[in-house]
Amino acid sequence: MSSPRVLEGVRDRWDRIPLRVRLTAAVLVLVAGSLILISVSTILALHSYFLGTVDDELETQLLSFKPDPFDLDNFAGSEDGPALRPEQYIFTYLGPDGNRLDRPDNRADMPVFDYDDLQAAGGEAFTALGEDGTTRWRVLGLPGTRVGTGDPEYDPGAHNLQADAYYILSYKLAHFDKTVAGLVWVDLLIGAGVLAGLAAIGVGLVRASLSPLRQIENTAAMIAAGNYSRRVPEHDPSTEVGRVGYAINSMLTKIEGSIRAREYSEERAHDSEERMREFIADASHELRTPLTNVRGYAELVRTNPQMPEAERQHYIGQIEEAAKRMGLLVGDLLHLARLGQERPVETEPVDLAVLGHEAVAAHAVMSEDHEFSFESVPGGSTVVAADRARMRQVLDNLLSNAVRHTPPGTHVSVAIAADEDETVRLTVADDGPGMSPATAERVFERFFRADAVVHPGSGLGLAIVAAIVKAHGGTVQVASEPGEGTVFTVRLTAEPPAA
Repeated sequence: MSSPRVLEGVRDRWDRIPLRVRLTAAVLVLVAGSLILISVSTILALHSYFLGTVDDELETQLLSFKPDPFDLDNFAGSEDGPALRPEQYIFTYLGPDGNRLDRPDNRADMPVFDYDDLQAAGGEAFTALGEDGTTRWRVLGLPGTRVGTGDPEYDPGAHNLQADAYYILSYKLAHFDKTVAGLVWVDLLIGAGVLAGLAAIGVGLVRASLSPLRQIENTAAMIAAGNYSRRVPEHDPSTEVGRVGYAINSMLTKIEGSIRAREYSEERAHDSEERMREFIADASHELRTPLTNVRGYAELVRTNPQMPEAERQHYIGQIEEAAKRMGLLVGDLLHLARLGQERPVETEPVDLAVLGHEAVAAHAVMSEDHEFSFESVPGGSTVVAADRARMRQVLDNLLSNAVRHTPPGTHVSVAIAADEDETVRLTVADDGPGMSPATAERVFERFFRADAVVHPGSGLGLAIVAAIVKAHGGTVQVASEPGEGTVFTVRLTAEPPAA
């Protein structure tokens, strides 16, 4: 397998490791590397310092050595050597002919070196292994011309010290090796404890630090499930998590707006399609009856040429009435269709008090079997920004509805008042039989007629009222109970007074 593929495989595996594991592992690796560097540096410094101390002591002992008298032939038995611990030091004489004398000479771990090693050292200390192959010795050898020169009064020649022979002092490093080995174990144990504690604490800290990411993950899952109003918890914007959260919340706001707009558009399209289907079905149903009447009367007149003139005129009059009814129905449908397009309304200042008074006066003349009254409550302006003709149509439709659905003698009142919330309230009330709650909920639907009421209307009058009021940014409500009359309330925004 090629090296790039191996690296790519390692990178892929690393990318699949959770972020919290990678962060913890990276911290532990850095700390472990720091501990190893500190431990190695400490051991090397201790090793260098200790060997330097041993070397200084060996040199001091050799330079201060004064054999008096000194017999090289009887060196092994001489008691004039340096007073050193026999278990820790060995004093050695090594001649150029290879003759070697050690004191003491009964050691099994005697250091191994030769004349060439001493010459190569050039008077510097070096480390040598013992005969057992494990014990380490620190060895320093000086030629005869240097031994004892630490004392200015000492004369090496007077003691018959050979100039080309080496006088060696060796120090056993076993104690030092044990000290270093113990230090290594202490470093290992302390390092392992530090790493274990740091791993335990680091996992908790990393989990706590990454908790905002888990919150972001949970929020994203909720949003994917359809909860578009969820947001990422806010954090300090000076932190990375805070900036990421702010960016995500901004993105989510725009996404939610787009989704809501799309849903609203789809809902409007669906509602528009449903309304169109209902509209076509209701219009077809309403137009079927007058068309059937026209066709029936026309066929009756055509197939009976001997029909009396008076009867013929009667059927022709019925055809005209059906045609008029179809004309009114088609006009109302066209008017509702235009209002449904939600085109801007051309407005002008209209005083509802004046308009209401005119409408009441006109209906009082046309409907003499009903009682009408008008009231304009003083206390504020009743001027609104509206289309005068359409607002008059609202009043006419409400008054016609009250006349059509109440018996003769019913009192119909119109009241105009300015409310404190900068709106103008138009009220059309009657003391007729009223409506049931189920009927009151549907009075503004197109082609709706209550089952208990039979009248020649098309069922579009109140639907036109609702459409006109909505086009003017107002509201219309109905309140009615059986036997307690009916009240229609229209609210429009008042027109600010001119400067």
